[in-house]
Amino acid sequence: MSSVNLYSVEPQEPRPPAHLEIDSNFIQAYRKKVKESQKRFWSRFGVTQSRGSRFELGASIPKPVMILLRLYFEKIISEDDISYVSQVRPQARWPKVISQDLSSPFGSP
Repeated sequence: MSSVNLYSVEPQEPRPPAHLEIDSNFIQAYRKKVKESQKRFWSRFGVTQSRGSRFELGASIPKPVMILLRLYFEKIISEDDISYVSQVRPQARWPKVISQDLSSPFGSP
């Protein structure tokens, strides 16, 4: 058996270059190309329409938003990934009754 077969790797889908320049012009051009409103596009990243409009006009984009944009445009995260983490989750359920006995830190014996 040759060592080439032992270490063969499945070909992966090529990624866009990591140096993709994401700026206000790029974002605005992309959004218009896919015919998406500012409200719909920016809400995906947790940004209001008015704030997204300011970003498209050249306002500085905060690092967390820029990281999400980069991951999205480089196809590392998908529409489904963003939708999944954006869903409202039910609140954690805590016991309704907690021991009121304060004589012992561990409750009554």
